[in-house]
Amino acid sequence: MVFDPALSMMRKATRMEEIDAAVNKFEPVTPDHEFYVNFENLRGNFQERRVMRILNAIPKNGKYHFDYQPNRYNKTLLFLAGMRGSGKTSELAKYCQLLDSPDCFFVVTCNVDTDLDLNNMQYMDILIFQLEKLLEKAQDRGLELDQSIIDSLEIWFQERVKEINRSLKTEGSAELEIGNDDSFSVAGLLGKLIGVTGKLKAGLSGSYERAEAIRTNIKNRFPDFAVKFNTFIEQTNQQLRKEGKGQEVLFIVDGLEKTMTAETRRKIILDESNRIKEIKANTIFTLPIELMKERVSLENFSEVVPFPFVKIVERDGTVVQKAIERFEEFVCKRVAKSLFDSVDTIHLAIHFSGGSPRQLLRIIEQATWELDDDAQQITKEAIERAIDQMGTSTARYLVPAEFELLKTIKADFEAGQSIGFSGDIQKLLEEGVLFEYNDGTDKRANPVLERSKLYQYRVLGQV
Repeated sequence: MVFDPALSMMRKATRMEEIDAAVNKFEPVTPDHEFYVNFENLRGNFQERRVMRILNAIPKNGKYHFDYQPNRYNKTLLFLAGMRGSGKTSELAKYCQLLDSPDCFFVVTCNVDTDLDLNNMQYMDILIFQLEKLLEKAQDRGLELDQSIIDSLEIWFQERVKEINRSLKTEGSAELEIGNDDSFSVAGLLGKLIGVTGKLKAGLSGSYERAEAIRTNIKNRFPDFAVKFNTFIEQTNQQLRKEGKGQEVLFIVDGLEKTMTAETRRKIILDESNRIKEIKANTIFTLPIELMKERVSLENFSEVVPFPFVKIVERDGTVVQKAIERFEEFVCKRVAKSLFDSVDTIHLAIHFSGGSPRQLLRIIEQATWELDDDAQQITKEAIERAIDQMGTSTARYLVPAEFELLKTIKADFEAGQSIGFSGDIQKLLEEGVLFEYNDGTDKRANPVLERSKLYQYRVLGQV
C-alpha cells in the first residue's frame, strides 16, 4: 500500500490529550501498523477464502500462489461491497500484503480518494491513474519492460495530447504541456511515459474544459486505447514471470465511495460498464453501498462480494464473545486500557458500535468531548452521553414513514424473518440508520439510534 505520512504519525494514546489523534476514524490502517486488528471469520457469511478463490489465488505452504497457465484468458473483476466504515480499506490492505509476491500477483493499489478530484471524476481518470501507478511500481521494482511496447504507448499518448491541445486551442483554453517539466521528469526507461500519464492526470484535476477535452478524446478512441492498455498489461505480465517478480498484475481500486455524489459513482461503475469490460486486467474495486441494488447487472460481467459489519449480538440476543474480544483488542491497541474507568466502559462502547469499527472510534472520540478538562479517564457516563448525542443526531431528520419502516424491520427481525430490499431500506443503509450483517438479510437499526427518544417513541411506543 501507499505510504501515508498521517498514518505513520498515529500512535497509541497513553495520555488523555493523545486520544483524539489515536482514534482518527478517517485513517484506515494497514496490516503492518501497530493499530491493525484482523477481524477474519467474524463477518458472518463473508470469508476471505472466497475472495481468494475468486481471484484464483490458491494457498500452498502458508502462502498464496497464482497459476497463470489455466487463467491466461480469465481476468477477474471483483467488486467488494460494504457500508461506510466497515473496514473495506484495511481489508484490501491485507489482500495486498497476502498476494503481492513472486508466486502470486504484482499488486498495484490505486487510492482514488487521495490522488484524483473527488468533485469531478470519471472512469477515464481512474484508468489513466491505474496505468500511472503500474508504471511507477514497475520502475520502482526495476522491471525491464520491452522498449517497443513502451514507445508504442508513449507515441499513442503523445498523439492524444496533440489532438487535445488542438481542441483546447480552438476553444481558447490553456493547452497541456508535455515536456521536460522537472515536476514530472522521472529517470529511467519508463520515465517519459510516467511523465505523460502524470501530466494527463494533472490535467484531469485542472479546469473543467481541460478535463473534458482529455476524457472526450480518449473516450472517442477507447477501443484503440483498450487494445494498447491490454497489450501493455499482457507484456508486463510476461516480464513479471520472466524476472520472477509476480505472475500477473492485480489492480486494487479503492476510495470510490468518497466521491462527492451518488450520481458520479453511478456513472463511473454502471454507465461505463461496457468500457470496464474491455479492460483485461485482474481488478478489485470497492463498490459504494448505494450500488449494491445493481448487483444483478454487475454480476453479468463481474463478481460482487458483500462485506458486512462484524456481528456483536446474534438474533437471539447472545453476545458474540469473540467479536467483543477482537474489538477490545482494537480499542486497546489505540488507547491504553488505563484511560478507561473500567473494561465494562469499553464493552459498552463496543456494543453500541454495532460492529462498525468507524462508529466505535467515533463513540470514544465523542466521549472525550463530554469529559471535564481535568478528567483522567473516559467514564461510563461519558460514553453514555456520547451515545445519546449520536442517537439524537441520527434520529433528528427521519420522517414518520421511515420510523414506520423501522418498526416493521424490528418486528420482522424479532420474528426471525429475513429482511429483504427496497428503495427506502437502501436509503436507510446509505445514511447509517440501518446496519447490515451476514448475507444482507439480517438488518437492524443502528444501536445508537435505538437510544434516541424519537426512536423509543415512534418505534417502541414508549412515552
